[in-house]
Amino acid sequence: MTQADATRPTSRQWLRYWRNSLADAESGRGALTKKALGQTDYLKRTVYRDGRLPSDHPLLQQLFAEEGASTQIVRVALRPAVYKVLQEHGAEKRALYPDVITPLICGLWVARDGRLIPAEPPVIPRDLLAPQADDRFTLNDVAEQDRFLSKSEPRVWSESEALALLEDSALEAHGECWQPYYELSQKLFDTLCPKDLLKEVFVSANEARISKVDDQLGAATHIIKLYDWLSTTEQTLPLLENYALSTMESYQPCIEPLSGMMHRLGHANTQYPLAIAQRDALAQVMAMEDGEVLAVNGPPGTGKTTFVLSAVASLWVKAALDDAEPPLVVAASTNNQAVTNVLEAFAKEFEETSDAFGGRWLPDITSYGGYYCARSREGEASKHYQTPSFYREVESPEYHERAEMAFLQRARQALDDDTLTRVDTVRERLRQRLIARQSQLRDLHQHWTKRATLKARLAEKLGDAPEETLASEQATAAALQAAHDAMDADLKQWQRFCADEPMWLSLLAVLPPVAKKRRIRRELFISEHLSAEGRRLIEESPSADAPEVALKTWLGQQREVLDKKQAFIAECQQSVHEIEQLTSRLDATYRALGFETLPETFDAFDQALDTTLRFQLFQLAVHYWEARWLEACAERVDELAEQTAKGREKPGLSKVRPRWRRRMMLTPCIVSTLHSLPSHMTHSVFEGEGQFRDEYLINEIDLLIIDEAGQVAPDVAGASMALTKRVLAIGDVHQIKPVATQSQTVDVGNLAHQGLLTTVEKYESLRESGRSVVDGSVMRIAQAASRYHYLEQAEPGMFLREHRRCLNEIIAYCNDLCYRGLLQPLRDRPAIDAELPPFGYVHVDGRAETPPSGSRINRLEAITIAEWLVDQRERLEAVHGKPLEQIVGVVTPFKAQANLIERECLARDIKVGGGNAEMTVGTVHALQGAERPIVLFSAVYSRHDDGSFIDKDPSLLNVAVSRAKDSFLVFGDMDVIGTAARGTPRHLLGRYLFSHENNELAFTASVARPDLLALCQTPRLINDAEAHDQCIQDVLERVRAEMAMVSPWISLSRLEEAGLLAALEKTAARGVDITIYTDHHFNTTSANQPDAHKASLFERCCEALAERGMTVKVVNQVHSKLIMADSDFLCVGSYNWASAAREGKYKNMETSMLYSGDLKAEITLQRDALNARVRKRYPE
Repeated sequence: MTQADATRPTSRQWLRYWRNSLADAESGRGALTKKALGQTDYLKRTVYRDGRLPSDHPLLQQLFAEEGASTQIVRVALRPAVYKVLQEHGAEKRALYPDVITPLICGLWVARDGRLIPAEPPVIPRDLLAPQADDRFTLNDVAEQDRFLSKSEPRVWSESEALALLEDSALEAHGECWQPYYELSQKLFDTLCPKDLLKEVFVSANEARISKVDDQLGAATHIIKLYDWLSTTEQTLPLLENYALSTMESYQPCIEPLSGMMHRLGHANTQYPLAIAQRDALAQVMAMEDGEVLAVNGPPGTGKTTFVLSAVASLWVKAALDDAEPPLVVAASTNNQAVTNVLEAFAKEFEETSDAFGGRWLPDITSYGGYYCARSREGEASKHYQTPSFYREVESPEYHERAEMAFLQRARQALDDDTLTRVDTVRERLRQRLIARQSQLRDLHQHWTKRATLKARLAEKLGDAPEETLASEQATAAALQAAHDAMDADLKQWQRFCADEPMWLSLLAVLPPVAKKRRIRRELFISEHLSAEGRRLIEESPSADAPEVALKTWLGQQREVLDKKQAFIAECQQSVHEIEQLTSRLDATYRALGFETLPETFDAFDQALDTTLRFQLFQLAVHYWEARWLEACAERVDELAEQTAKGREKPGLSKVRPRWRRRMMLTPCIVSTLHSLPSHMTHSVFEGEGQFRDEYLINEIDLLIIDEAGQVAPDVAGASMALTKRVLAIGDVHQIKPVATQSQTVDVGNLAHQGLLTTVEKYESLRESGRSVVDGSVMRIAQAASRYHYLEQAEPGMFLREHRRCLNEIIAYCNDLCYRGLLQPLRDRPAIDAELPPFGYVHVDGRAETPPSGSRINRLEAITIAEWLVDQRERLEAVHGKPLEQIVGVVTPFKAQANLIERECLARDIKVGGGNAEMTVGTVHALQGAERPIVLFSAVYSRHDDGSFIDKDPSLLNVAVSRAKDSFLVFGDMDVIGTAARGTPRHLLGRYLFSHENNELAFTASVARPDLLALCQTPRLINDAEAHDQCIQDVLERVRAEMAMVSPWISLSRLEEAGLLAALEKTAARGVDITIYTDHHFNTTSANQPDAHKASLFERCCEALAERGMTVKVVNQVHSKLIMADSDFLCVGSYNWASAAREGKYKNMETSMLYSGDLKAEITLQRDALNARVRKRYPE
């Protein structure tokens, strides 16, 4: 072993790191339910102060009860402080806060004598620190804690160090190691935990809590158990080794589409073929080897589910053709939404045609997927899905008898043979048909391959226009032949002339007169009888025997050229003939599949096979496996009868392994969560009388599909990698990420304890592998381990790029935000509702507020959304032909805002919730993996309280926008979005929202802004142009010192027509300071392009107003429509004061809310926000 090998991390080190990180995460949560708190043990706070449990404390015996005598220390999590939420808060407000928080956790070793030894730095739990994937209650920022701990460098002891400390130090000296730790933890709590916030919402329970780490595993129990079992096994785990260690530095070439054609064997429907990138990814799946990890990057709307169905179908068909056992394919993820989406796809997206081979031949089977959930949830899940109890039910003798009869009846109809009475006969007939269809596919593949090869060779010879080139070559050959024939004729004439020459001329040619006569005679013949080319050759020949030699030499050379040319043409013609024959065969086979014309391109040809031949293969495989299942049940009839009678399955390996394969004959894929999967992949081993132990089915799964792999943490999936031979990770690192469960400081310590990190400086490079629990994911690990890199500009692995869900204008935003333009927008259907733009907005002059929970709310925004839905309900339902609740989804970054919107909607009879008949309202997690024709986005932030949560992670807006098929409508303060920092997700969103004037939707809530009601008299609602103009006239008459008009658009002619110009000038003349704020972009562009004429009119307008005593301030990004007078008048709404139509169909479409009272703070804030964005003023 080299020194490098000795220092290289091992998979066992990673397993221990993931195992302990997961255990720490489960035991180290700061936000607890009352039930979770009850699972910890009460302690007096003096134990924390003293650093030890009394030696006679009953808890000591409890902590070591299940440990061997050699165990001297155990790991615990000590919570020195416990706070419970105040009961006097209303139910809705309490919903924003955890029942209990424990703001400090100390990871400790407990010795048998009661001493507490620091094992980890004291921390505020990660789930109580920002940033979070959502806006849950937090106490501080994780960066602040990391900064604090990096400066303090608390002393902690690993297990071996703690044991050594116990041996070397006396009980009395214990304080030397405990006191600094205690003081540091107190300082951490005092420095980073906001006491006022705790007191406002919580009350101290004046107690401490302690729990043994492994007793608090919760949902991770089965994962931890598998990790622990793996630490003892010596079995080879090739997939797990790759998952833990592999990082590719070079890549293998991807399989060529034509090469992979024969291996893609199944398809789910007759309507939609695979897209090119899906096809290429499937080819790689079918070529996977044992131990291989393959990443398939699947951005939104690129058909991840369709791809998974085709992969499962192809594997199932392949096993049927091989007459082998069915593959054990499991699809798993971490969240129930992802699991539910996959289950729904297996139930609904495999097409069941109406012909004899369509659907199932076995009764009562409703899906092509089974659901192995947590055993505690099976009762409820079995109402909707095919759970283990479903399989037990259909394995009963009663069902088997009924199913065999139904199967044979359907088989006789489909195969048109009334003599079929045996399942094995049907099975063999079905397999023969499978082989026949495969032969068709093979023939098509061979013919197309050979034709493509011939075409390629022909193209090498004849270029890109072979027919034209071949015609040209034939013309050249004809010309060569003609020249040859002409020269041959010359030679023959010359030879005849020479033969007819008198002998005496030859004999006396030595005499000069005779020689002259002979020469003249010959020259005269050549000149009069030979062709021009013949004459030229003879003239140029230096030989005395020039004519015949010259002509023969030329003819010989010409014959060689002509022969080569004719051979070349013959070869090309033969290739053309073979291509025509192959085309004819292809065409005949293709027409037999129901098509009219053979496609020109391979892509179109191959896609047509998806919806015909490959679908037929899948249909045949369905019934082949049904037959195999009937036979498998018949072989174990006694065992299954006993299983039915006793209501339980035998757990031995000889029963478990065949059971899995038998059930895969019914459903080609099992769906589970990664938390539950290990518990289902076990078998019992007999150890003695009444004694059994559980073992795991290592390397048993043929393909584990990790869905939404970008959301799956490395430690959650790591253990299950031991259960499978191959892993397909499909997901997107640009969508929702795993919830962080550790801070960087703790993570560095955990990595160092396992020998995975030697210096802190290497931490960042280690995180790049995606294996850290702080920000890693299965998707990032799979990318690092994948052997292929489909698109150089994209992440490693395969990349699905054809997008068909959203309008092209909508997905363009995501393409710009996250995917570097790699997505191909291919939707060809227009929006159902032509009135709503792809990107639209309702400007809401609301106020963002931050309650103690840390989540933000905007009450007017929530009301506006609910009222807009009521206003649009009838029209939307008429256009879409379905209930509003199935048309619209509402997304917001903040949970508290989602709660407000829910409440406002429910108050207006809009059903809200997670059911099919209810409208989804929530954070982006609520719509992850889903889609709606229309998505409303409540931005919440306002100029009163802006923040960066939306911009911290592009995935938030990427997910939100990509859920909208036809329209993404933003409700919020557009001034905040418009002025977002360049390069941020909100700034890019603003570019799309403000790209067209028609993107603004005119709508104002019918109620006042809630926070202003406390400051002023009852506001007044203004509804039409006349009322608005009268309002401003009244203001101009009453204003004392200053007035501001905010109007995104401004028109001098409109102001004159309404009589406002004269009124403004008159008011300015009596000394009132009048300021008009307007937007630069809206007044100088048309269709988002600079408009010189419009800009010139705008310039003259501003100058004219300035000449009349007013100040015009041209601002970047103005969307508010306001009138502000002195410090006690404010009018807010959707009316463009300086440009609105006073006649025509738009005159009564605007509304505003008029406030009066002590509004100084609000007006000052509005003015300051506008003045901060002024780009030019008149007069200068």
